[in-house]
Amino acid sequence: MTDHSTLYEADKISIRSKNVAKKSDKSSIAENFDVDSGLVMQFDDSDNGNDSIPDGSLQKFNNVCLFRKEDKGDNSYTFQNSLNDNSKTTTAKPYICKFESEYGDFEWDSEMTEESEESGTIELTGSHSMISEGFLEEDSFEMEEIISGEISDKEEILDNQSVTISNIFEEKAENFVMAALFGASEEGNLQGIKDLVKMAQNIDLLATNKHGETALHNAASGGHTEIIKYLQSKGADVNVVDKNLDGLIYWAARQGQKEVIKYLKEENVSLDTQNKSGECALHVAARYGHSAVIAYLVSEGAELNLQDTLGDTALHSAAWHGFNQIVASLSSGGADLNKQNKDGETSLHCAAARGYLDSVKTLLDSGAPINQLDKIGCTALHLACNRRHSNIAMLLIHAGCNIDTVEKESGDSPLNCAVKEGMTAVVQTMCAYGCQPNVVNKVGLSPLHIASKDGQSEIVRALLLRGANPDLYYKDGVTAEIMALAQGFTDISDILSKVKGDRGEVYVSQLVPLPQALSRIKLKVFGASGVGKTTFIESMKCGMFSGFFRRSSTRLSSQSATSMTKGRDGKLSRQYSLPIPLTYSVSNPTYTKGINVQQTSISGIGELSIWDFSGYEPYYMLYDHFMGDTNCINIVMFNLCDDVAEQVAQVIFWLGFIKGRISPQLPLGYSGRLPVRPKILLIATHADKERCPKNSRGEHTATDNMRTVYNRAQEMFGSDIELVDRIFIMDAHAASSHDMKAIKHQLGLVKGQISKDLPKSSRFFDAMVLQLVSWRRASSSFPVLSWQQFIDYVRAKVNPLAGDEHMKHLVKQLQFTGEVIYLESDSGQDLVVLNPHWLCSDIIGNLISHEKIIQSRITGCFTVDDFQLMYPETDALDLLQVLETLEVCTRCDSEDEIEYEFPCLNFVETLNGLWQRDTKRFGDGVYGGVRIQSSPFYVNQLVHLFPRVQVLLRRTVLHETEDPEAELYQWHYGSKYCCADLEGMISMDPMFDCIEIKVRGPSDKRTQIFYFLEDFINVVEQVILNVCPGVCTERHILSSQELKDHHRNVRAYSPKEMIKMQLEKKTCLTLCDSKQEEFSDIVCMGSNEIVQNICLGVDLPVSHLTIHSRQRLAQVLDPADKMGRDWCLLAVSLGLEHLLPVLDTIDGSIESKTDKVLVEWSKVCTNPTIGQLILKLKELHREDAIEVLLQSGPIFKVVVYDDQSTDDSQVAGPTGTDSTNTLSNVSR
Repeated sequence: MTDHSTLYEADKISIRSKNVAKKSDKSSIAENFDVDSGLVMQFDDSDNGNDSIPDGSLQKFNNVCLFRKEDKGDNSYTFQNSLNDNSKTTTAKPYICKFESEYGDFEWDSEMTEESEESGTIELTGSHSMISEGFLEEDSFEMEEIISGEISDKEEILDNQSVTISNIFEEKAENFVMAALFGASEEGNLQGIKDLVKMAQNIDLLATNKHGETALHNAASGGHTEIIKYLQSKGADVNVVDKNLDGLIYWAARQGQKEVIKYLKEENVSLDTQNKSGECALHVAARYGHSAVIAYLVSEGAELNLQDTLGDTALHSAAWHGFNQIVASLSSGGADLNKQNKDGETSLHCAAARGYLDSVKTLLDSGAPINQLDKIGCTALHLACNRRHSNIAMLLIHAGCNIDTVEKESGDSPLNCAVKEGMTAVVQTMCAYGCQPNVVNKVGLSPLHIASKDGQSEIVRALLLRGANPDLYYKDGVTAEIMALAQGFTDISDILSKVKGDRGEVYVSQLVPLPQALSRIKLKVFGASGVGKTTFIESMKCGMFSGFFRRSSTRLSSQSATSMTKGRDGKLSRQYSLPIPLTYSVSNPTYTKGINVQQTSISGIGELSIWDFSGYEPYYMLYDHFMGDTNCINIVMFNLCDDVAEQVAQVIFWLGFIKGRISPQLPLGYSGRLPVRPKILLIATHADKERCPKNSRGEHTATDNMRTVYNRAQEMFGSDIELVDRIFIMDAHAASSHDMKAIKHQLGLVKGQISKDLPKSSRFFDAMVLQLVSWRRASSSFPVLSWQQFIDYVRAKVNPLAGDEHMKHLVKQLQFTGEVIYLESDSGQDLVVLNPHWLCSDIIGNLISHEKIIQSRITGCFTVDDFQLMYPETDALDLLQVLETLEVCTRCDSEDEIEYEFPCLNFVETLNGLWQRDTKRFGDGVYGGVRIQSSPFYVNQLVHLFPRVQVLLRRTVLHETEDPEAELYQWHYGSKYCCADLEGMISMDPMFDCIEIKVRGPSDKRTQIFYFLEDFINVVEQVILNVCPGVCTERHILSSQELKDHHRNVRAYSPKEMIKMQLEKKTCLTLCDSKQEEFSDIVCMGSNEIVQNICLGVDLPVSHLTIHSRQRLAQVLDPADKMGRDWCLLAVSLGLEHLLPVLDTIDGSIESKTDKVLVEWSKVCTNPTIGQLILKLKELHREDAIEVLLQSGPIFKVVVYDDQSTDDSQVAGPTGTDSTNTLSNVSR
């Protein structure tokens, strides 16, 4: 017979899980159960009187009482409480006792089973686990939780004279029928309740447990309106409350059961009933974030300003827990924003203290009192600062919060709090808003004392700029300077010592912006070598009289130079073994070396920093470091002596070159116009040789050929650049000509436009410009400082109060005016070049000059000693660091020597056999590849950045490859990388301006080969993004079969072909000989893993369209179509007709309506894919727009978990062309 003994603890009732009962050790089962704080069921072997708990014994485990068991015979047992001797006899009969409660069902089969005469059956039903058939047939069993709850009256239990299992359940529900009723009500089991009414006699559907809870409460909590209605029909009162005075609406609101609340409201149940804590339904719904319930209660007129016993309203609760939607509902519904709880806190205090920015915004927008004080005199700003919520503090400051309110207890102002917490940006903002910097708190500390003691140098500077008194005393005459010294902050003590007296006022005045903008901007001049750029610049600098003499002398020298170079055919041949095809042409032997930078002042224009970019092609790879800034004037020059086709080609190349090095930004304007565009003048030279006509003002006028050049440029780049509306034609030698005057006048107008957007000047900037002269003189051989050195020098020599933001602003000003160059480094050691001419001309101009190329070693690799001999006046390692930052070279260890590789000087020819057929290693191998080429708008752009690709490839291999046998071999226009049994080769085809990548490997490594290829592609695309973010490229997929067969000209599938295949639901593409290739083999290398994780281009959201694609779409769809098939009809086709009034009011010059349609479509459509957009355009018969998407749309994307978790439904910023917005961009 199975014995069931009971253990209990006075505070908790629970049954805990613990396995380990073994068949071989039945007698010790009692010891194997966890009796640490809980009710434990004991199962003991009672056969033959061998009980593990002998009759008459008392067992205790860790303050848990075990009831004594006595065998009375006839299957009768007595369970006796250990605290007294009163007992109650229970007779076990051969039937199943089933105990039901709201916490679960418990079945006890007291009848012995045939297989196991020594065990009973315990079964947990309902939502709990099941353990059956005893433990004899298993090696172990596990007992899991049956009951968990609290016993409210400890004394009541202790006074019980006898306890059985049913007694314990009755502590939670007075009988098992009630437990069944409660459970069915909560679960919504209406039929179960009806069956219970039929089975049980005299069931009380209105019964309450000891907490006063009824079945109605459980039904309301579970959201079961039909149960409530049924119980009502049986006489239940829907206005019933429990012992805490919680009604049905309160229970329903706690669980977010809006429909129940609606029904109860219809039954005239009050929405505003408060419980013992003063809470109503609004309070509990707000606390648990049930916004739908809140919205309903507000709409039904619930009292919004009821306060609980702590004085909190529902709005307090919502703000405290950060439920912004509820805060908005209550605020807009009329909740009192001025209500304060017993601590004097408003809802704004709660949201600010907890750090919920959105809720703070909502409350402020709704008119919450921003300067309300709590019980101890704190504003919301105090609380935000004390808890380091910088974003909220900034919001409150900008919203007008009083920043000088002093807290009653500590005497701290918000400034004191922010300084204590080291919130530099907040302190700086408070100072900018005019805070009181000398408030002393109740312990005698001012903000300056606190900051000095804590070593907050930036905060010290901000306070001093605001007027903090460095001579304020703390205790015993201690100043902030002494505090800083005592803590070892000598930098702060130095600052404080320098600003005493009148010197401090001078430093402060330096940092105050002046009303006028910077007086100097950059003028950048581009053009092929020999077009007359340098001559034009020198003529422009001349005055009236010097210009006359210059014209005479330059004509003579020009004729002399022409006669000297006659017969050379304009080329300087490469010496030594350099092959003829690799010879760089130099049409002008006196070409500019690198970039000639000079500062000058020109009459009619003002101050300029002129940057003369050489037309010698090897320099082009570095020009991106000095381009990209739109706050400058660009001039593109071309030669009238060339034929028209050459003129057009030259102009288109340079316009594409300039546009390609400027990162495009959103929003797009009408017809895809970029919001920030470079300003460009076109100047045609050699007018004297072409005998161009003149107008009445004596200026040369454009011919039909020149109008062709201009119209072509405007057609291709009108949306990308701001082209002056005429071509200036001149003789570059004529310094005093009418054409030169017209050019100067135009430059003055453009400079005036640019100056409006330039930062204001300051005395700090002026002092720095004067200081630069001496710094350049002192460091003429290497005028370069690290960013931190630059900051330290400026603070030591110019202004000790200049904070980090002042320094960033200063270096931007210096870059705008061409005084310095800021270079960002991957190593984190950013550099400031104090003399741009030294870097651009003396270093770059010399290193990659024609003379240096024909003399350098053909491999382009140099040791540190080799490089030191080339530049003896400068430390080689320091200079190499600068060149590494420019990505001219990279470190490349060779054997025991440290070498630096310069791919731009690598003229090694391609070796034979680098990619030959290898049947032994790759007989059944997998081949793949891509061809990356620029779109037709950007001709000959990629060829100039290939050395940068080789630099990044070398760095990537060195930093990320752990295989010691991995090998990278590089030559002129090519690289090959071998890693284990994978091979990849990347090469440049200068004829077609494309970069070709191909890989191969064994057939059992298809997935690795795919990612191997992706790594190569990422290197190339990263360089394109860094060097020319404005260039649109296309990825063509190479035929894997023809690669494997080693065809000379491998078939490349264009994006148009690939996307068309996807639209037609095909899986194959056709080769030229009608053979077919599987898409999975071409793109995925036949890897099933990749196939399963790939998303086709047509299935990608429109957010994956690049800014280039979106711009071209706007160009074709923004202009009105005579058939009406423009952006408007597209919006209707996409289901956005309700937005037409809004879209039609958009200023087209500011924002493209086509792009706006795509943005709005992505918001409302559940599946805004590129394929769906193409289908809609087909319906409109807009083949031109479809062509844009076919040519520039993505082919596929490998989906990863991060991609899946992001919101891809909205059109985001430009894909792959985001501006880094860094300091180095201003140098460009």
